[in-house]
Amino acid sequence: MNPENRWVKWSEHIPWDDLAVGYYSTMNGSKGRPGKDARMVIVALIIKHKLTLSDEETVLQIQENPYLQYFVGFSSYKDEQPFAPSLFVDIRKRMGKEVFAQFEQVILDKLVQSKPADLKEVTHKGKMLVDATVAEQAIRYPTDMSLLNEAREISESLIDELYVLSGYTKKPRTYRRKARKLYLKLAKNKKPSVKVRRRGLREQLQFLRRNLKHISELLDHVGSKPFPLVYKRQRQYWIIQHLYAQQDKMYTSGQKRCDDQVVSISQPHVRPIVRGKASKKTEFGAKNKRQHERGTGFCRSPWLGRLQ
Repeated sequence: MNPENRWVKWSEHIPWDDLAVGYYSTMNGSKGRPGKDARMVIVALIIKHKLTLSDEETVLQIQENPYLQYFVGFSSYKDEQPFAPSLFVDIRKRMGKEVFAQFEQVILDKLVQSKPADLKEVTHKGKMLVDATVAEQAIRYPTDMSLLNEAREISESLIDELYVLSGYTKKPRTYRRKARKLYLKLAKNKKPSVKVRRRGLREQLQFLRRNLKHISELLDHVGSKPFPLVYKRQRQYWIIQHLYAQQDKMYTSGQKRCDDQVVSISQPHVRPIVRGKASKKTEFGAKNKRQHERGTGFCRSPWLGRLQ
């Protein structure tokens, strides 16, 4: 074997015993059949992530590459599968999703720390998505109640801001304490009935409708140019109006969805896209160009053009 090969160098620098402790800690020594050797499992995960391979391709690469077999710990070349691709699935099931993710991260951290000096390279933070049909965004999981509550709170802050500019002697009544109390009462209910949920939606819609009316009156009263709200606040005002119109239409018609539904006030371009994955059936993000050309999923709402 060439001693300058990267896999040979890594095999000499990685602390196998330290990593094996984390692997064996999830196993029961008195029950079940014996598990695979820790080094084999650890190496398989390293190769999988380093070369960005699928489970099946990882096993095939180890079978065909003598340097990878040396990295695994084999004493000689073997033209056979070292293990079944389902091993990855078994490990994930046994460890659990969270423990497996931690174990994976420890391996990757150790790999970077143990990398020989002549193999050091620039590392980048973040995660690259390969063959993704949606650029997933980090947003709070949207529910009608949480969106209406957030829109109501924004409308209340807009009223406070415009009230100072209006010269009114009496601030418009918003019932914000009552609205917050009603929202929390429903939010803490783990399994609200359909009747209770619809009543809660109706109440939040009424509060938001009243606030939007107050904002419109305050803007008419201020009547100054340029527009009294900065761009960010004006953008929020446009979005919550559109959100109210959508939610009111769904409540009135008894439907649970609408076209171009806003699921995030801070990122109104985000759309729910059903993927059917085992971990999460729906992902939230902007469609990529290929999916947009196909016309599948949810497309960008045309009204957002004026917000750019």
